[in-house]
Amino acid sequence: MKRKILQYIITISIILIGILACNTVQAKSYTIANMDMQATILEDGSVAVHQELTYDFNGQYNGIYIDIPDTLDTEEYDKFRKQTTALKDSLYNASAVAITGVSERKGEDKQIYEKVASSSNGRSGVYTIETANGMKRIKVYCPANNIKKTFEIDFILSNLCVKHNDIGELYYNFIGGGWQTTIQNLNIDIHLPNNTSSEDLKIFAHGPYNGTCKIVSPTQVNLSVTNVKPRAICGSKGIIS
Repeated sequence: MKRKILQYIITISIILIGILACNTVQAKSYTIANMDMQATILEDGSVAVHQELTYDFNGQYNGIYIDIPDTLDTEEYDKFRKQTTALKDSLYNASAVAITGVSERKGEDKQIYEKVASSSNGRSGVYTIETANGMKRIKVYCPANNIKKTFEIDFILSNLCVKHNDIGELYYNFIGGGWQTTIQNLNIDIHLPNNTSSEDLKIFAHGPYNGTCKIVSPTQVNLSVTNVKPRAICGSKGIIS
């Protein structure tokens, strides 16, 4: 069992390789115009994530899939396993993933989607959850035709952070190599509510070379990148404060 993380996090490492894979039910063409992830480290070492995704649909679709892995031991990360042994270490796996909400933003309003055991194409306003290959797969039923839609997904990754002898660490794949379209704008903020100093706070990332990562404050680090190509895998890049 991983030790409970303390109220402060000294070091945080972030790998930009995986948590989202999305497939449309009826393939035409689409892009992800914006993806924003707000991840907050909780006192028990879990991580609460609020994810917003704006899809630009060209053609008719029945819905989307969103895959959230809770383990690093998946086929998507074979190339990264060859670069580091850490990806094979179960220490960095979440002990569970809890989906706490799915909704669609409609102007100033929000439509809350209902979790159901099963559904069929053409239905709207519901979602299902399956577990397969170390992932939670959310299928969002949201018929769309030549329109932009923004979805919000909330979930908690339990027991994800690791408390070492000298540091606290978050090592996780936030977006995966399995997506099948361009992500035009990607933003990830990691919030450390109880941290009081930036002096020993460190951040590392793997992803496209045009990405940036920075320490915004003792309680926030930011990663951003544009024009992320489908299944793109690039070398590492990072800064140390």
